[in-house]
Amino acid sequence: MRSALALAVLLMGSVTVAQVEHAPTVAQCQADQRLWLSKLEVLPPDTNLPAFATLRQWSSEMGDCKEIDPKNGWEYFNVQSESNTIQAARMLRFLKRQHLWDKFVEEDAAGER
Repeated sequence: MRSALALAVLLMGSVTVAQVEHAPTVAQCQADQRLWLSKLEVLPPDTNLPAFATLRQWSSEMGDCKEIDPKNGWEYFNVQSESNTIQAARMLRFLKRQHLWDKFVEEDAAGER
């Protein structure tokens, strides 16, 4: 299960690459990081969180923020990782609900990647 989650997170890395219309400021990055982390760390996880597309946008912006404000890169990485993990978990639950998990594992074992 952990390897599947890691695979999903890696796949999402290629999905989350998006262009930002304008680069955020350091102040905006820091404010968003604090706000979004407070929302992402709610227990139980995935409760009242925004849609997948919004989580993907958060992850993308935090990636931009790491470059704009490298001194606080770890904080942005933390939000990015939390967001990516929640997205990956949602994808895995979808695969299981749609009975596609076994098909994925079978095709992967057969070398279809």
